[in-house]
Amino acid sequence: MLKMAVLGDKETSLLFLSMGLDVLICPRPQEGRNMLQEAFKKDYGIIFVAESIAREYMDIIEGLSEKKAFPVVTIIPDFTRRFPQVAEARLRSLTRRAIGMELPE
Repeated sequence: MLKMAVLGDKETSLLFLSMGLDVLICPRPQEGRNMLQEAFKKDYGIIFVAESIAREYMDIIEGLSEKKAFPVVTIIPDFTRRFPQVAEARLRSLTRRAIGMELPE
């Protein structure tokens, strides 16, 4: 069975608790680096990361994703919706890597 986790602020993360995901609450974005690296060491198939965390650590997400096929990191909107462009930038990067070119807007 595929294990999934969500890493984010309390308000965003707790929404996923009822769906059976492992919830990794990051009280402050600056603590996200260690939590993200630890999550990659576990046997998760998918890690959902709130935009406010992902925004600070895209270098780690991209670096670890290039080294391993799993876990797949998916960026989700967080409760505050302060950084909506982060998920879009990640999707563009993955698309560019997969097909070798930027898609027109």
